[in-house]
Amino acid sequence: MTITSRVTALAAVLLASAAFPAAAEPVFNRIASFAVADNLPEGDARKTPTSAEIITASEDGNLLVYSDSPGKRVGLIDITDAKAPKAAGTVSFDGEPTSVTIAGAKALVAVNTRESFVKPSGLLAIVDLASKKVDATCDLGGQPDSIAVNKDRTLAAIAIENERDEELNDG
Repeated sequence: MTITSRVTALAAVLLASAAFPAAAEPVFNRIASFAVADNLPEGDARKTPTSAEIITASEDGNLLVYSDSPGKRVGLIDITDAKAPKAAGTVSFDGEPTSVTIAGAKALVAVNTRESFVKPSGLLAIVDLASKKVDATCDLGGQPDSIAVNKDRTLAAIAIENERDEELNDG
């Protein structure tokens, strides 16, 4: 095969792949969306800063729990009907939830409680999903960044970040 025929064959393949993008398998099919502001606690203004950063699903797949660091809470969303998600309430903390995961009927929430960059602190909060109450907390001795549980839901791993002051000496 000559160089000209190779270039022609390659060009034909590239043109064919660009001409038929619809034949590609879709990787995402959104079936619904949910505005986090729809789950603000009663009395909070709709323009209250809020964010769904880390999201986890219950084992049955009917409930989502998300961390809302600016709001110092986690939010719950009922997705029993995935095409029509519903607000399912919030649980507030004295600190910023940085990550959340679920083990059985409990949410494990990593909460940053630091006073300053030189005094990092945090805790693990165990939230009962049915009652939306904090069952227990555990001091982590540092600022947590993320949490994960093993497949059996018997062990949790927590990454302690202890953020630095990015403004001090150029970080």
